[in-house]
Amino acid sequence: MPSPHMPAAPHVAAHALRRARKLLFARLHGLFQQPEAAFVRGFAGVVAIIEAELAHEEAVIEMLGLDCLQARRADNAFLLGALHAIETRVEAGDAELGRTAMAACADLLSLHRLTTDLAVAQARPLPGRASRMRTSGRQHRPR
Repeated sequence: MPSPHMPAAPHVAAHALRRARKLLFARLHGLFQQPEAAFVRGFAGVVAIIEAELAHEEAVIEMLGLDCLQARRADNAFLLGALHAIETRVEAGDAELGRTAMAACADLLSLHRLTTDLAVAQARPLPGRASRMRTSGRQHRPR
């Protein structure tokens, strides 16, 4: 039986990640639509949302045992470091810098969506996880 934190199958996890990513992109799009002053005020909140979403994604990738985890964590650390480094400047009124950073962030997140989908599509259960990754309760028995 799957644990409450472990998807029943990789495709279920991929669907959940895609849905979360769509919601994140909706937030990014909403921030882009804001006038300059509102964009500046909302920047830190969106950075916090991005950080939480990336942490969730890393946890799912780790539970699935995908080998892209280390590279993903490095990319995420770089992205979050860059966003936090400019946060003060954006909060001080540099909306153009914030918009440029968010556009680059959206590009990287799109790339991650594609690579995660590919990794999940090719995923094989790790030893000891096979029973948790089944999509049904039936086991395949060789004839």
